[in-house]
Amino acid sequence: MTTISTTAATTIAHRFAEAFNTRDVEKVIGIFTPDATYHDLFYGAFSEHDGLRKLFGRMYSEGVHHEWTMRAAVAGESRTVGEWDFAFTLSDRVRHGAGRTLRFRGVSVFETREGHCHTYREYFDRTAALFAIGITPGAVSRIVRHRPSVLMTLPESGTLAR
Repeated sequence: MTTISTTAATTIAHRFAEAFNTRDVEKVIGIFTPDATYHDLFYGAFSEHDGLRKLFGRMYSEGVHHEWTMRAAVAGESRTVGEWDFAFTLSDRVRHGAGRTLRFRGVSVFETREGHCHTYREYFDRTAALFAIGITPGAVSRIVRHRPSVLMTLPESGTLAR
């Protein structure tokens, strides 16, 4: 795999950020293959264009402003990794955090096929972001338990614990 480090707006990461910032769900969907899967640390996994429409529709309804800025990207034949800054202001639909603006950094992995993303994953400090939104510690604990980002094997039984 040939790797190119770039900040040019030609990578899938930059095209995604540009489309996302328009708040136009169909423009964002156009970045993805029809069979795409999007793994979101806040909302979970969504598949295919219909699932992605629901995800991005919810994101836009729960935020009144979004700004995704790709700081750098490393692109290969079938995978691009983008380092980003993200800011969003919560809407009144998120009663415990309405009006709060969050800013944080993270990394996204875009697995691509024929210029479109078929698998998306992101990595950032989800727990800190959930607390910043104003979600209670008990609710954060339930979210993390339901969708863990760390899996643990118990030493005494060798079984995977949640």
